[in-house]
Amino acid sequence: MTRSRLGSSASATRAQTRLYRERVNDLVAQLREEIGAPAEPAGSAALVVLMGYPGVGKSHCARLLAARLGAAHVASDQLRSRLFIAPTYADDENATIFKCVDALVDDLLHEGHRVIVDATNLVARYREASVGAARRAGAPIIFVRVVADEAAIRARLGQRRTARASDDHSDADERVYERMRDRPFEPPADGHLELVNGDGLLADVERIAVEVEQRCASGT
Repeated sequence: MTRSRLGSSASATRAQTRLYRERVNDLVAQLREEIGAPAEPAGSAALVVLMGYPGVGKSHCARLLAARLGAAHVASDQLRSRLFIAPTYADDENATIFKCVDALVDDLLHEGHRVIVDATNLVARYREASVGAARRAGAPIIFVRVVADEAAIRARLGQRRTARASDDHSDADERVYERMRDRPFEPPADGHLELVNGDGLLADVERIAVEVEQRCASGT
């Protein structure tokens, strides 16, 4: 691709990002259908915030939890892949994606849904808007950090380059993992649970699901 065509493509992407940012409410209705949110709440509202580095298997864990809890699964990588053919991960693009995430979370929680937010979420400021939506809805907030064996993480990231799964929407590779791993994790002030993506995954998913249901029942 020539430099002029690259410039034109980048310019088109920026224009698309601006358009999306101005039409978040319209996008949310469309994206809600695409993420397959439940038609009716499966129980009282709750927010589960997944946190973790690329390659730990957050989306796989989120799908298992969503199925177990009857929850909506809001994944930043999935939304990005729906909106941008060639994502750049530029600041404006990231801001637009997370405006969509936060608007989806806000709507779903106020309708009484359980919602699982699936993103790296390792830095406090990236979690703030979703947490704010849960507080406005009076919904319990459960933070869950997903972890995995180092060898398994690297194997998963390597496989992504050669045999990407159909439900894998992330572009993160080993370089992204290394870069993010060097950044400090900012744990939530209220504490968090840990979910290990390994041989005991299903038992761990059940443990987290039971905790969510208990907090829903107690309203905390």
